Amino acid sequence: MQVKESKNIKPTVFVIFGITGDLMQSKILPALFNLYRKKRLPEKFKIIGFSRRDFNDEDLREYIQNLMIYKGFSYPEFWKKFLNNFFYVKGNFDQVEGYKILFEKVNETKKEWNCELNKLIYLAVPPEHYRSIIDNLLASQLSKNNHDWTRIVLEKPFGRDLRHAIELDRLLGTLFKEEQIYRVDHFLGKETVRNILIFRFSNLFLAPSWNNKYIEKIEIKLSEKEQVIGRSDYYDAVGALRDVGQNHLLQLLALFTMSHPMDFSPQSIWEKRSAIFSSLKIYRPDEVEKYTVRGQYIGYRNERGIAENSKTETYFKIKAFIDNSRWVGVPMYLESGKALDESKLEVIVSFKHQEPCLCPPGDQHYSNVLSYQIQPKEQITTSFLVKKPGFDNILHQKKFQFDYKQAFGEEEFIEAYEKLLLDMVMGDQTLFVTTDEILNQWRFVEPILKSWQENKPQLFYYKPHEKVHEVVIADNKRTIQKEVGIIGLGKMGANLAKQLLEKRWRVIGFNRSIEKTEMLKPFGIEVAHSLQELIKKLPKPRIIFLMLPAGKTIDEIIFGKTGLLEFLEKGDIIVESGNSYYKDTILRATKCQNKGVKFIDVGISGGPSGARSGASLMIGGKREDFMQLLPLFVEVSIPGGAKFFDGNGAGHFVKMVHNGIEYGMMQAIAEGFTILKESKYRLDLRRVAEVYNRGSVIESRLIDWLKEALLVYGNDLKKISGVVSHSGEAEWTVITAKEMNIKTRIIEEALNFRINSFKNSSFTGKLVSAMRGMFGGHFVYETKKFKD
Repeated sequence: MQVKESKNIKPTVFVIFGITGDLMQSKILPALFNLYRKKRLPEKFKIIGFSRRDFNDEDLREYIQNLMIYKGFSYPEFWKKFLNNFFYVKGNFDQVEGYKILFEKVNETKKEWNCELNKLIYLAVPPEHYRSIIDNLLASQLSKNNHDWTRIVLEKPFGRDLRHAIELDRLLGTLFKEEQIYRVDHFLGKETVRNILIFRFSNLFLAPSWNNKYIEKIEIKLSEKEQVIGRSDYYDAVGALRDVGQNHLLQLLALFTMSHPMDFSPQSIWEKRSAIFSSLKIYRPDEVEKYTVRGQYIGYRNERGIAENSKTETYFKIKAFIDNSRWVGVPMYLESGKALDESKLEVIVSFKHQEPCLCPPGDQHYSNVLSYQIQPKEQITTSFLVKKPGFDNILHQKKFQFDYKQAFGEEEFIEAYEKLLLDMVMGDQTLFVTTDEILNQWRFVEPILKSWQENKPQLFYYKPHEKVHEVVIADNKRTIQKEVGIIGLGKMGANLAKQLLEKRWRVIGFNRSIEKTEMLKPFGIEVAHSLQELIKKLPKPRIIFLMLPAGKTIDEIIFGKTGLLEFLEKGDIIVESGNSYYKDTILRATKCQNKGVKFIDVGISGGPSGARSGASLMIGGKREDFMQLLPLFVEVSIPGGAKFFDGNGAGHFVKMVHNGIEYGMMQAIAEGFTILKESKYRLDLRRVAEVYNRGSVIESRLIDWLKEALLVYGNDLKKISGVVSHSGEAEWTVITAKEMNIKTRIIEEALNFRINSFKNSSFTGKLVSAMRGMFGGHFVYETKKFKD
């Protein structure tokens, strides 16, 4: 193995509080020795231990050597020189005298080496000692920075709850800046955990399907066969959720769900991890009862140091939700326990079943599953589907497996603390936890712990080393029956129906001209000849999409004598998806809601092609109604393309402004391409559009559509009308802006251009029409008689 030395690191003193404790024995000492052996520590370094034991330097070295013998350290030829770097200061954590001796020892080292030196202060002690140590670091000036650096290292738990976490953060802030503080969650240093971001973001084939459009659920499971032995006092005070859930499992959740960082810098990764924690749904007490369970293994209370009436959980399972556009609606399961049937840490990503389904009739319906195992094995397994050889289409589920150690057998794997200690010395905080992350983790966990303290849900008991079965959590897939009515089967409505039919939805369609409905019969749509018939065909609660143009038609369909409200019942849902004026939408929603009928307004962008294969949805109304229909919105939107905005009319308001912006953008593009056409260079406009859409700052779907239009219609656009039709959204945007005393010169002038184009046709108008023809399917040829 190639050894990379660290000769450029300044001389460093490691000050370890609790040098005779468990953490030093099990984690820190092996890591320090391995770094020393591999020449990854500074050429000049000292390890000064601080503890209450009556030791001197030689006593500490003998103690460390005995530990190395007991733990079976290899490479004895390195031992003596390694041990010579250990020194000792006796002292109590709450008495400043020992710190003053420690300060003098550090100063002596500085004089001995005749240089500035770095200080790494490691608090390998229980959290209750943090305040005393930090106060005395201040009093002894040990924390002071000169031309060198001083860093402080803390281990989880970072507080007992949100209040204690905030207090700890303030305490650290009295002495140290954020860049000096290294909060250790050792899971982040594990080789396979460090590989997660590389695996996700360096393998492009994963990216398109890593969202709620394709993923059914994510499960993070940490199971341990061991019972609580040797740390019962600590464990009984914290429980399983504080011990591993609030930190380790949530960090894994963030790594598997965070969005792409711009780079692998600490700031980029912290920002994306923290965004996940701040998006976690915070549960009310009734939701804690529905979506969490907790258990305790039989015999736990017989362990030494455990209270005989202890209600501490040794097992938990939580169904969590991330309320952002990428993950909304996908259950995230966090599960861990002691005394279980096996020891394993893995993350399981279950993908949805393919729709439309290609499985033979009566065959098993398979789906892909990715298993990312971190321990005891380090491997990635994914299931995939293949055809069994033979005449028939018989599907079989097979597995690909990547074994980390088998693939890199000749490489030496490093332990987590080895990597973390090196990063502390090098000043790389990527694998450490920030204040924002910790506080948001506690905000998620604390309401759960409070309900558990009230025995809600009740603690259940399980036999040690057997599979836990009593883990029933309310099934909150937020599912609805896959049946919907669509009223209005023009280009948009028909394409929406086709998309849903392909995804195994039952679609009942109604259109005033029955011919359009009949044309969709071959695709599987069921025809309704009246609104009453459509409603009778749908199960309760009925879901009805209105794919109608804005205006009186919508009011007639909803409020007419034989309109929807005459037949709908309490709990039924109207989804109004026309480009309606948001003020009209508010009135309609209020009328419907007063009669117990739910009302959602949706602005759809993407044109007929979006309705066919996935659109951008701007959704308004009440959040609980949106969540009820979330599976439907996920089905018909592009990944991450369904966004909710609270309030009746909010979706249509956002879409209205969207269309106003669209007018301005299209006008600017058309004016620019008119200049290009009239220039002396005889430019090929399609090639200009192509280069504009290859990484330039004006790259956009509109320019791509213009490129396609020039290809279809020709560069001169001879057959395309220079008269540009317009609907009401841009006009409403201008009116609304004036009501708000906001100037919208560009949008207003773009609107006026379209109005004036009925009198003054131009090549600029042809360009705008050509774009409309491409993305909206509008008729834009010269023969069309436009109406203002």
